Amino acid sequence: MKRYWRSGIALVIPVLLAWGLSACNSRHSAESQSQKDEETRERVADATVKAKEDARIAERQLAESARQAEHDAKITAQGVKEGWDRDKDGRLDLNSASRADLRSVGLSEPEADRVIDGRPYKDKQELVTRGILPQADFANVQDRVTVISPSESSQR
Repeated sequence: MKRYWRSGIALVIPVLLAWGLSACNSRHSAESQSQKDEETRERVADATVKAKEDARIAERQLAESARQAEHDAKITAQGVKEGWDRDKDGRLDLNSASRADLRSVGLSEPEADRVIDGRPYKDKQELVTRGILPQADFANVQDRVTVISPSESSQR
């Protein structure tokens, strides 16, 4: 019986050792996996923070580009309108020029407003005959303005 006892112990001890080692390995393996999971979460969180900041920078750059494009479009539209409002010699049409256009040829803001309020004109000399501008002010701008009749305007 002693012999069976020893052989039983001889069988049980390796089984217990194997079981103990596997438990240690699985605990170590679980700790190792947990550590790997934590490192992965940290790397992903760091990458997300960086991506979020990059998105904010891109948003600011996009907004600035949009503002610049809007500004460029307005300037272009003003240039088209200004070109449209001028005759072939580069003179401004008194019947269609904006306040800014009239100011660009040398009229003051109140004078430009009076020109706009007095429309339509058949001849640029009407600025003086109708009392919209004094002769001296008209003399300063007469070479830079014109009146385009409606029939000429529709032919453009």
